[in-house]
Amino acid sequence: MKDLSRAATAQLRPILLAGALAASLGFATSGQTAAPHDTAALAPIGQVERRITPNDIMGLTGVHDPQIAPDGTLVLYVTQPRLATGAPERSEIWIAARDRASPPVRLTQGTWKEGSPRWSPDGTAIAYLSNRKAPDDATGTATRQIWIVRPGREAPRPVTRFADGVRSFAWAPDGQSLAVLARAPREDTAHPIQEVDTPGVPVDLWIQDLASRAMRRIAVKGRTLSDVSWSPDGTRIAVRAAATSGLNDRFYHSELRVLDVASGASLRILRESAYSGASWSPDSRKVAFTAPAQGTIGIDAFVADVASGKVRKVGADLDGTIRQIVWSGETDTLLARAVVHTRQQIVRIDARTGRASPFLPFEGRITDFSVATDGQIALAASAPQRPADIWIHGDARLTALTDLNPQVHGIALGTVEEVQWTSQRDGQTIYGVLVLPPDHVPGSPRKTVVLAHGGPHEAWATAWQGSWIDWAQLLASHGYAVLLPNPRGSAGQGNAYARGVISGWGTQDYQDLTDGVDMLVARGIADPARLGIGGWSYGGFLSAWAVTHDRRFRTAVIGAAPTDPLTLALATDTPDFVTAYFGLPPEAIARMDRSAPLRALGKVEVPVLVLHGEEDARVPLSQGLAFYRGLRLLGKPASMVTYPGEPHRIGGADHQRDIQERVLAWFDAHL
Repeated sequence: MKDLSRAATAQLRPILLAGALAASLGFATSGQTAAPHDTAALAPIGQVERRITPNDIMGLTGVHDPQIAPDGTLVLYVTQPRLATGAPERSEIWIAARDRASPPVRLTQGTWKEGSPRWSPDGTAIAYLSNRKAPDDATGTATRQIWIVRPGREAPRPVTRFADGVRSFAWAPDGQSLAVLARAPREDTAHPIQEVDTPGVPVDLWIQDLASRAMRRIAVKGRTLSDVSWSPDGTRIAVRAAATSGLNDRFYHSELRVLDVASGASLRILRESAYSGASWSPDSRKVAFTAPAQGTIGIDAFVADVASGKVRKVGADLDGTIRQIVWSGETDTLLARAVVHTRQQIVRIDARTGRASPFLPFEGRITDFSVATDGQIALAASAPQRPADIWIHGDARLTALTDLNPQVHGIALGTVEEVQWTSQRDGQTIYGVLVLPPDHVPGSPRKTVVLAHGGPHEAWATAWQGSWIDWAQLLASHGYAVLLPNPRGSAGQGNAYARGVISGWGTQDYQDLTDGVDMLVARGIADPARLGIGGWSYGGFLSAWAVTHDRRFRTAVIGAAPTDPLTLALATDTPDFVTAYFGLPPEAIARMDRSAPLRALGKVEVPVLVLHGEEDARVPLSQGLAFYRGLRLLGKPASMVTYPGEPHRIGGADHQRDIQERVLAWFDAHL
């Protein structure tokens, strides 16, 4: 495999050096090797610094899914307009040389939504998903299909044509076929009337032979499949399997199954509920994966012996939260992306002992990584003053491969640092991130906003803090001190810490948050007379809780907030999320009511801004509307803005810009 990959790299190298890879495929010209990817060192901030604006943040480029070539010399990655957008209208694939001898070039045209690039095992071909319409397809609506390109040798060509598109895929180890997850073709392609919680049309596994184009279906009766991975010896495939394609089942109730490739038989269920797909060991004997911790609150990492079915936990000694785990090129070594306090790092886990040890510390937020056969690692990550970039780790060095957003160099940005304080309740150490204005003078208290994160099993990181949902840099650039606390319930300090808000949203977590505010006041950073709070999702909940249970905050921005756990549990598309914390009604109603800001509207004495997407299935619009209507009926000062067609994560560019403009204007008006 290594020899073939080196041969492929030798073929690609002259193309990259000429800056004309895309042109050779009939796509972008060599002039589109793109200044945004200039890998020169960051320019020093000069005298032309200015405040950052929502338009600046809207102009940032996001990056994800770095895929390093088998021999480690080239990296594929996906860029998209606007950070933190879950379903962008377009995305494009780029390719870069690890040694930075030439600038990265665009592999795809940039007109469509293209992503999930994957190297063939020999490194000579790239498969990816694209909603570009096939040249010979005169009918139908474009859906995401698998395309394959052999750079410098063969232009992109579509290899699948499923009416509902392809969900995901994986190369066979011999490179001769693909494992494809897709729904079976059917005559009725319109959206049918659907009974709630019925299975619907399942996603099945298909084996696509690339030479003959023959396709073989492997279905698991009563199950819809996701997250496919092929064993290195080519004999088995691991998938996640759930009863329906609904988010609640897919997230909380997906079995990890192993299927026999030849017969299609289900060999074993390794775990009744898994969060991730399987990463196979090089010898094909074991798989690593993540799964819900006890009670589904928290995350654990596991290694399973495929033959015996024996499963054991790994990484339990880590003072943090494992988000992703993969096998390295060594049989006994795993690499995991983990949240440790306010930093996201790559840690090494000994597969024999299960113990974790530091490997790649990083000051920022790592969103994805991949590993080459020689141990080189490609990361997609942000740093405090770098919104999104690709990094390479090899030979014990970490190097930025891209500079995707050089426009931030001349903007006055806030300083980002980790802070910690002690809980006044029980002495627990609490971590958070502090973003201070560029002109901050020690000992000079500032107007201060506390931003609470979603989840609650998420965590703020000492990383870039500027997007439609992350407002810290926007506020800091305009003179605010911003505290980003990781209170109990957050990731980054183990599962016991994450379970600290069971049966009591707004209790220990809110105490941890206000202890952080007291720390800032004591340090002379926060002006206690000018405090605001805001957040989205669970962050919106804590903001609603603050103004219904405390008088210290002068205003709040409440975004897509669960304000009544009981009705949330009965209406959300993820009911298991709510009931994991409170239990099932009617027995849990009293606990739910105690954690409902909606039940304490009469205590609100400050102006409140409520923001919500109209098509939010996670936290239905009724949650925000009830809070707003209740305040108005009581004669309380409140405003509400809804965003047509938007789900829980806002996607429209105009709506994202509006949210940031309103947040800044609201705090300016009330602090």
